[in-house]
Amino acid sequence: MFFALVLFAISASHARWYFRVNGEVLVNGRTTPGYLHANTKKTFLMLTRTDDPTPETYLVSLERETKTEVLDCGEFHPPRFLPFLVGHLNPPCSFFDRKPVKFQDPPVSTSLTMGRDYVEFSTASGKKIRGQW
Repeated sequence: MFFALVLFAISASHARWYFRVNGEVLVNGRTTPGYLHANTKKTFLMLTRTDDPTPETYLVSLERETKTEVLDCGEFHPPRFLPFLVGHLNPPCSFFDRKPVKFQDPPVSTSLTMGRDYVEFSTASGKKIRGQW
């Protein structure tokens, strides 16, 4: 039964795998032990900063044809090294469920800039966050 569920999850078109990206996370120009994950289509990036005692993860849309946006993932943090599967029923970093989301340092979406190998944005506390690969 478990094996069948795993096969379904792998083959389901509405599920996305996220894999660790070789890169670095900078906060105010300083390298941190943060980490990056991207989905297999490279349309979304999860940037996790670890400069504070509680990690903070942001979801960044990398599609240039659509409105680029950065969302705070609240209390969700992906595993540091392992790939993980995100389904469509209750994906992390979406706020359509009924539970209140706790933000530590929310992003300022209008400050998002992107290049071929980086994303950069500011947070409500004034910190400059950069993910580069």
